[in-house]
Amino acid sequence: MSISLKDAVKIVTDAVDAINNRFPIKWEDIVNKPTIPNIDVTDFYTKEEIKKILTANNQLVSQDGTVWKPIIDNNGVVSWKKVMPNGQ
Repeated sequence: MSISLKDAVKIVTDAVDAINNRFPIKWEDIVNKPTIPNIDVTDFYTKEEIKKILTANNQLVSQDGTVWKPIIDNNGVVSWKKVMPNGQ
């Protein structure tokens, strides 16, 4: 689970606890409550795994032979950087 997802879960959990303390209603007593799905995050790729896959699958190569490598920022946005002949 990513750090931001853990933070979001903690915020929601804290909010539910605050509401429970203010309005002592038990979740079990609520009728027609929605089911809470279990999310299996083991099927999702991590940022590091995506980088490894993209590197293993080589890079983009344009028609003129120019090599481009992917860069993924912290927001998950993929951009492509031209690889210079000296390896940069």
